[in-house]
Amino acid sequence: MTNRPHRRPDRGGFTLIEVLVVLGIIGILMAVAYPSILNTMAVRNLENQTRQVQTYLQQTKLRAVDAKFNHRVRFYQADGGAWVYEMERMQANLATRPPTVSWVRVPGPPRKAISARLAVTLTLPAAGGGFAVEFSPTGAVANFDVARNAIVLRDPNLRRPGRMDERVLSLFMGGSIHYAKRASS
Repeated sequence: MTNRPHRRPDRGGFTLIEVLVVLGIIGILMAVAYPSILNTMAVRNLENQTRQVQTYLQQTKLRAVDAKFNHRVRFYQADGGAWVYEMERMQANLATRPPTVSWVRVPGPPRKAISARLAVTLTLPAAGGGFAVEFSPTGAVANFDVARNAIVLRDPNLRRPGRMDERVLSLFMGGSIHYAKRASS
């Protein structure tokens, strides 16, 4: 009989301490990255909402040109405080004296809403209990006003000095729509 020490067979795997250290490192990295992820999501939401409004305005302009009738996008606040917008078509009644003009909702394009989390500033001509951008059959902005031609969306969660927290849609008389980013004042 020889006195040799018993060797345990090598078992592959990690000790509890190693696993806890790795989980701690992952937790620290997640805690550091979480605000950045939230910020990125807020920026994407702001940009998506602004682009959605811009696309709707362009669709309305194209519909006015195609139908050869004035069309408009009317913005108004819903009961919950969120801004809602929808496409309407001019309807003239020539049988009355004097002829009357009314606006009817265009079937097809859905009514849209801007997220209530965003601060919305509409500098547009007033119309029908809200604000509106009206496009003529030539694609021009029929109710253009130099002092009232912008839609500004801002995310209050992004407000930090120098941060581009606003998205601005500027309308021009010819019907073009300019998208810009800027820092709020």
